[in-house]
Formats: sequence, C-alpha cells, structure tokens
Amino acid sequence: MHSPPDHDLSVEVNGRAVQLDGLRAVAMLAICWDHWRPDGWMRVFPFEVFLFFFLVMTGFLITGSLLRERDRSDARGGPWRGAALMTYQIRRGLRILAPYYAALALAFVVGAPDVRQAPGWYVLHLSNIHMAFLGEWPAGTNHFWSLSMQQQFYLIWPFVIWFFPRKWLLPAMLAFAAAGPVSRFFHDALTSWCAWPQVLSWTACDYFGIGGLCALAVHRGMSLESPGLRWISSAAFAGYIAMFGAHAIGWHTFGLRSFQQTLLSIALCGLIAGGIVGFSGPAGRWLENPGLQRIGRLSYGIYLFHNLAPLVAGKLFWFLWGESFQSEAWAVVRLALFAAVTWGLALASWRWIEQPLQGVRSRIG
Repeated sequence: MHSPPDHDLSVEVNGRAVQLDGLRAVAMLAICWDHWRPDGWMRVFPFEVFLFFFLVMTGFLITGSLLRERDRSDARGGPWRGAALMTYQIRRGLRILAPYYAALALAFVVGAPDVRQAPGWYVLHLSNIHMAFLGEWPAGTNHFWSLSMQQQFYLIWPFVIWFFPRKWLLPAMLAFAAAGPVSRFFHDALTSWCAWPQVLSWTACDYFGIGGLCALAVHRGMSLESPGLRWISSAAFAGYIAMFGAHAIGWHTFGLRSFQQTLLSIALCGLIAGGIVGFSGPAGRWLENPGLQRIGRLSYGIYLFHNLAPLVAGKLFWFLWGESFQSEAWAVVRLALFAAVTWGLALASWRWIEQPLQGVRSRIG
C-alpha cells in the first residue's frame, strides 16, 4: 500500500486520486453484476464489501471536506456557519440531487411500481425506512435505500462537524459510529416492529462514522501511508472474514456479529487510503486502466440507473423475455443490454445534467 517512486502521494490527475476511481469502478461493476445476474448464477463474494465501500468512502470524503472548510472559515473570522450551510446544500443539490431526481422521474415513466405507489418516500429520501416496513425489494428502485441513507447523512453531518466544539468532535463521531453495531445487536428484537431493521438509518452509522473518523485522524496529522493504519485495517479485515465465515458455516458468534460490518468499515478505510496513496505493481496499473477510470468517474450515474436498466430494456425489447429466449445465451444478451442501457443513461446524465451543473457549482463559493 505504498506509492511507487514516480508517483506523488495522492496519485492525482486533474485533482483526482485516479486509483480511487478505479476502486469505484470495481465496486460498481460488482454491484451491477449482483443485481443483474440470473437466478442461480454466482454472486461476487462477499457482495456487501462493494456497497459498503461507497458508504465508508462517503464518510471519509465528506468529513475531510467539511473539516477543511471549517479551518478556512475559522481562519477568516466572523460568523460563517449559516452561509456555509446554504452553500453546502446548494452545491449538494446541483451535484447529487439533480441526477437523483432525473433517475426518479425515469423510474416513474417506465412504471417502477413502488415509485408510483409511494412516491413521497423517494422524493423525501426516506425510501430505506419505507422498505424496512415493506419487507421486499421493489423492482427497479430497490437500490434507492442506500441513496436515502447517504442523503440523510449529507443533511445531518455538517451540523456535527461545524457546530460541535473541536474537542467534542472525536467523542461525537465515536458515539455516532457506535450506533451501528448497537442497533444491529437488537436486530432480532426489532423484527417484531418492522420487517427489515437492517436498512433503517442508524444501522449505517458505523459505515459513515468510521470513514469520518479516518478523515479526522488524517486531518489531525495521520499519514495515509501510516503502517498503523495498514495493520489495523488488515486485522479488521481478518476479523470480518472470520466473523462472516463462522456465521456462514453455522458456528456460534456469541453476539459479536453485530460488529461484523464495523470491522469491514475499518478495513475499507485501509483500502481507501491505498487508493488515494496509490498501489504499486500490477494492481496499481490495473486500477489506472482508462476503461476503469471512465467507469469510476461515472459511477454515481451508473448506480442511479443500473437497476432501472432492466425496466427500460423490458419496455424496448419485451420479446427477449418470451419463452423462446430463456437459454443462457439469451441471458448473456440481456446482461449486455442492461449494461448498454445503463451506460447510455449514465452518459446522458453526465453530459446533460452533471457536467453543466459542475460549471454552476464552480461559481458558487
């Protein structure tokens, strides 16, 4: 997890940590495969690593950005939090919410059933709570639960980072992260209240919170190349695999399984650090592959539209789901079609929504 001699610390091109984009692409491809694969086809194991990678990375990147803004604003002096909150929400709306609502509109047009039956939950970014009580994954929009969790985090996190006294940031973030495993400890008891407690907002607190804690440590001087970070993340990943494997084969985990995702979150901080610093050798060259880079940069749009792609394809090429097209060869054709539709929608979102709004965002302080 060290940078090669000819790379600088951040392995940046045009201000971006390029290998982190490569990791985004790998994670996004694995998520697409898991959602598109026909029944009986092998999953990418363990699938949850790839989804939670995005949540931990969100905590890390957003916290670092907010901490730097606090430093700059405190250095200038004078009241700043009210104006900063308004700017933050406007910039968030331009970058994240505009493509989100475009995807939501498409979901309504192509007849995603849950969006038509319960639109308010999606508009207000509460679909994870809705699905917890629904107890099923709605066609076309079942991935929106994680997007809702992210939007909720974006809404509350500036108040934590900007309004808490600096000396209280660490305990506040530790308490926030602790809510994740504590809530999972009571998972079975909560099933009498809702069908799927695991998608309620507080179960994700350690993903976001541990990413945030890593960003706080970096902000206070920890190097992303720190051997301590490398060893802690490696040990956490070993613990995660042990916990995951013990549960899979039916061994007793003595109530510790509620910490399984916490260990994964710590391990993913090491992976994120590696992506920013830069992996050497074949892994680094692979992550910098231009194709992966392109996918990584469009990963948000791909995630927004990838579950809608089967609905769009079903409207346009309905005959491919007929009895004459049920062989594995035709399943591969359908997978290719899902990929093409997703890529087209993500490119359209990038060209006509995200890129134009980036120019507007750059003019906002």
